[in-house]
Amino acid sequence: MKIVTDSSVMFSVEEGARRGMAVLPLVVTIDGQSWLEYEDVSAEEFLAKVRAGALPQSASPPPALTLKAYDTDEEVIHLAMADGLSGAYEVACGLVKQARRPDRVHVVNTRTLCVPHRVLACTAVRLAEQGADARAVLETLHAQIATAHSYLIPEDFDYLRRGGRLTPLAATFAHLVKAFPVMKQTDDGTRLEKMKVARSFAKAVNAIADDLEARGVGDGFFLGVSHADNRVQADEASGMLSERFPGCRHGVFDLGPAFITQGGPGCLAIQAVDLGAYPDLDLDLSLIHI
Repeated sequence: MKIVTDSSVMFSVEEGARRGMAVLPLVVTIDGQSWLEYEDVSAEEFLAKVRAGALPQSASPPPALTLKAYDTDEEVIHLAMADGLSGAYEVACGLVKQARRPDRVHVVNTRTLCVPHRVLACTAVRLAEQGADARAVLETLHAQIATAHSYLIPEDFDYLRRGGRLTPLAATFAHLVKAFPVMKQTDDGTRLEKMKVARSFAKAVNAIADDLEARGVGDGFFLGVSHADNRVQADEASGMLSERFPGCRHGVFDLGPAFITQGGPGCLAIQAVDLGAYPDLDLDLSLIHI
C-alpha cells in the first residue's frame, strides 16, 4: 500500500519518504513567480517576501507529480488537504482516471491541514505497515477526521483584510484596540470564519480552549500549536493548553509557506485531533523548517 499526501503535513519530499509516505509539494506564488514549498523556497525566505508587502497565493501540487505517485499497481491512499482551503482534493480526484490502476486509488478529503493532516498521514503509514487493507485504513481515517478542530490567531490584520478574511472595518478596529481575532475552521473544512474577538492574547487562547472542551477534546488527543515566525507566543499558547489539557500530547511546529498564504506572517494555528489507537504515534516534533 502506498500512502500519498501533500506538503500541508509540513514534511518535505525527502522527510516524507523517510517516514513511508510520498509527499506532493504544494505550490506558492508571489507576483507571478512560483515555488514548490519546502523544495524551492523556505518558510523564512517566503515570510520575508510577504512581510515586504506581497500578497501570496497557494495552489495544489503539480498534476505531473500526482500522476507519478499514481503510477503503481499498489493500492494508493491519497490524503489531500482540506477541500475549500485548497484545490488539492478536487485536482487529485480529476486525475484518478489517468492512474495506472484507477480502481486502486482512494482520494481522501481530510477536511484539515497541518498538524491533524500530519497525524492522519502518520496513522495511515502505521496501519499500512501493520498490514491493514484499504477499507480498514479508510474507516480509521474518516473516524479520525471527524475529531479534528482548527483555529487561527492572526497577527497581521491588514493581511487578512487584503485576503478577504476580515472586513476593512473589522481589521481597523482590531488594530486600534489591539484585539486578537480568533478564526475557526468550519466543520466541513472549507473555510475559516470569525469565532471571537478577544482583548488579549491569553483570552484568545482561553476562548479556543473553552471551545475545544465543549467539543469533547481531552485525554488521547494531540494539541499542536504552529506558527509563522512567532515562536514566543506559540510556546506561551502551548504552555497554557498543556495546563488546561494535561491528558493530551502537545507540540509546537513551524508553518510552511502554503499555510502562511492563509494566515499571514506571525499567525498561530491551534489544532486538535484524536490520536485514536496510536497515542505513541511518532510525529517528529523536532523538525524545524525556518
